[in-house]
Amino acid sequence: MAEFTVTVSNNKGFHLRPASKLLQLVSEFADAQIVIHHDESGRSADCRNMMALMMMSSPQGTVFRVEIDAESSQKDVITKAISDLFDQGFGDET
Repeated sequence: MAEFTVTVSNNKGFHLRPASKLLQLVSEFADAQIVIHHDESGRSADCRNMMALMMMSSPQGTVFRVEIDAESSQKDVITKAISDLFDQGFGDET
């Protein structure tokens, strides 16, 4: 299992559109299980569950812990893809 943190960088925070983009991204990795956690609130979401992701709605600056359970050859690729998505603000204006 791999674990890392990401920070919501876009002005509008983590909302419906970023949740949708994250779900779309993780769907490319069919054999991986990816879960995000907001440790301050105790909330967690399976990244393949849109309703759970929407419940993670959070403002800019929120830090999520991401857990990936995948083949070792995919962990680095998935980590980079998710990190890049958050770093680029999901395409929102940052």
